[in-house]
Amino acid sequence: MMAFEVYKPFLEKETTVAISKNHLTLNKKLLDKLNTKYVELAYDRNTKTIRIKPSTNENGLVLNKHKIGAKGFFKHFNLAQKGKYDAVFDDNEKTLYINI
Repeated sequence: MMAFEVYKPFLEKETTVAISKNHLTLNKKLLDKLNTKYVELAYDRNTKTIRIKPSTNENGLVLNKHKIGAKGFFKHFNLAQKGKYDAVFDDNEKTLYINI
């Protein structure tokens, strides 16, 4: 008798943000929820939480496809947490929170 194991491909969670050296990368579902071209980034040092919310004007950072260029943000707050992180989307505030 053969012992077959079924392959189950990795399914990306609905709310995942990847952090690289210079970018925050949102998955498609989060991108659709934010539904904006410009975002505002903020950081809470006490809870180690990044906040991403739509910006009302072009003064915000550009959300280019799935990526937010955040090199200056990372440098300003001395952040170097590369990897994939679960995020929480607040529907009322249309804001995304990433606990790093």
